[in-house]
Amino acid sequence: MFRDDDGSFAIGIGRVTIAPDSILFVNDVVGDLGRLAHSPEGEEVLRQGDSIGHKVRIVKPDPPTEPPNGWIVPDDLAAATARGVTLAGGGPAGTGTVCGSTIVYDPADWLRRGDPRSPTSVQMLLLLLRQANLNAAGKSNPAIPDWGGTA
Repeated sequence: MFRDDDGSFAIGIGRVTIAPDSILFVNDVVGDLGRLAHSPEGEEVLRQGDSIGHKVRIVKPDPPTEPPNGWIVPDDLAAATARGVTLAGGGPAGTGTVCGSTIVYDPADWLRRGDPRSPTSVQMLLLLLRQANLNAAGKSNPAIPDWGGTA
């Protein structure tokens, strides 16, 4: 881990950065990334993302959501969307030209209290990193639930 030019915390080769707003948040995200890196599934997703090479920024929801939630925003929706897929609202078709993403989640929100089906923070981050890989490969399809697909 090292500090990026903008003060963010960068992980590994610097493709994944964490907003420096709260050191507790940074510590929790680094912990989740460490647990992912030590699981076969997590290591595969991280290596795949590194080979594709587009930036992923992780930020804390501001304001916090209730109930807790996690989501991802591609830097360019048309570029993240598979070529020819029509975007919601009749927008232009996806170009599949690839882009980076911003992951919005707070590890402190997971497991959700009182929800026996809630994912752990590591499971949530893995899900969001998979989607970031689809965005980075230009293979996302917002018309279908492609969460957990492969790039």
